[in-house]
Amino acid sequence: MRMSEPTMYDTSPAACWTDGFRTANGECGAVLYGEPAMEKVVFEAGRSCHPAYEFRISSPGMAAVGGYGRITDSRTGEVISTWTDGHGTWARRAFASRADQVIAHELLPAPGRTVDTTLSVDTALDGLLGSTRFTTRATVSNGSGYLTLRRVGLSGCGAFGYEGITRVVAFGGSILASGTTLVVIGAARLLLLTKLDRYEPSSTGWFFPALRTALAGLDNDYATLFARHAAATPA
Repeated sequence: MRMSEPTMYDTSPAACWTDGFRTANGECGAVLYGEPAMEKVVFEAGRSCHPAYEFRISSPGMAAVGGYGRITDSRTGEVISTWTDGHGTWARRAFASRADQVIAHELLPAPGRTVDTTLSVDTALDGLLGSTRFTTRATVSNGSGYLTLRRVGLSGCGAFGYEGITRVVAFGGSILASGTTLVVIGAARLLLLTKLDRYEPSSTGWFFPALRTALAGLDNDYATLFARHAAATPA
């Protein structure tokens, strides 16, 4: 794994999102925290980096036996977490792309193991003020899963809203939609690609088609996406 000149390093998972590790590109970002059995990603939208909603990666059978570490690359903003169990080393890595304006997150199992997890979204974040309501959808199309959220909120500054969509690509496994969640079974690796945008609260329609089209056109390879991001990142 790449780990050049880290700016942050920890040997235990962050317990709350305000202590999590952040990756951002100036337009969108993500804060990663939580145990391997329930990793949580707080997506941020806009230059103000306002928390939009939380993405949850639930893997109940997962437990870090030892060697946990989470690191942020000082130049690219890539966040990498690793841990070991009786099967070997597991890894997860994520970055907010400058080249494609997408948040890429890859889950890599230990040798001979698979990624088995349930993906969901929520907006109940500690520290967020005002009332909110949100709608979620989970669908599977052309082999990819799509988990979407539309959030409307009220704060002291008035109404605000966000829309987000995550494309789920499972390699060698299957994806099933179950209510408002996606269930991944037996994946050799898992790639999550997320795009966010703001919307006008007065709108009655969902603006996901443009975001979904953009996600569908992206490369499915984390390394390829990262190379494009690194090339667009100031030295």
